[in-house]
Amino acid sequence: MEPLELFVDNQNSAKSPQPEYAKHDLKKAVLIVNTRSRQGKAAYSSVLETLRERFTLVDAHAVQTPEMAPILAERAVKAGIPLVIIGGGDGTLSACVAPFIGSESVMGTLPLGTGNQFVRDLGLPLDIHGACVALSEGKIAAVDVGKINGEYFLTVATIGITTRIARELTVDAKRKWGRFVYLLALLPALKKTKPFQITIKADGELRTFQSLQAVIGNGRFHSGPFPLAPDASITSGKLVVYALEGTSRWNLLRYVLSLPGGNQVHLQEISCFETSEAEITSRPIQKATVDGETHLRTPLKVRSLPGALRVIVPQNFNG
Repeated sequence: MEPLELFVDNQNSAKSPQPEYAKHDLKKAVLIVNTRSRQGKAAYSSVLETLRERFTLVDAHAVQTPEMAPILAERAVKAGIPLVIIGGGDGTLSACVAPFIGSESVMGTLPLGTGNQFVRDLGLPLDIHGACVALSEGKIAAVDVGKINGEYFLTVATIGITTRIARELTVDAKRKWGRFVYLLALLPALKKTKPFQITIKADGELRTFQSLQAVIGNGRFHSGPFPLAPDASITSGKLVVYALEGTSRWNLLRYVLSLPGGNQVHLQEISCFETSEAEITSRPIQKATVDGETHLRTPLKVRSLPGALRVIVPQNFNG
């Protein structure tokens, strides 16, 4: 199959002719797989074979340099491709969001990472073959996107212990241990995480206290399968913000053990609320992990963009 040249000259993009695709002709698709993600390299051939049976793939890319994924996604969207299927972890998916905002193209997602939180938010199967089938049989839904310091994100931004855990992880460890890698990184992170003063400004209120962990969530899940809160949703139009008050290591451990079921928000030492936007500062300055990638620092300005991204979800998806 001869690939379609997807490059659009930026200087002439407004005048460039677009392919005559129907707006919802979702059988015409481009596939982009980050082969550096946990399952990307091993799964690429089978994903390609399965999707070719169910879609007309205009092009397919096995990306060895993760930074190429958003570039290829932008080219596909500018070329008017109706469906752009991206396989990788949450960081890969998050990096590819920008060109979809306000476009006619729809994002398809494949769970090739470690936590796969965004795919969980969409209700797609976590097995790769099942996810491929679900993409071909699903429907379009508009879901929320977060924006933090000018960048889009899909799942969570954190400071504190989870950022320390993220710094303990390696690509090889993720591939070897899968989701259990988080447990392996937990004990070293508990020892190295230092208290900080956090100030959260939201909805006219100012909260300042000592903490070891703060989380800003866009969807339902974080840290893999754990709910942000029992009723968190990726279509609520709200961010869930919670933080651990105090510096007790015992309370930090209680928090970790309460994550299943989203029950951490019921702990007395957890401050939790929903908001459409917030500002977070800290002393000292803290590194922030956003969708698994650590590259921002406090202060953080975050807001929700309700229904900003069109994606493929299962037919029974209800937000």
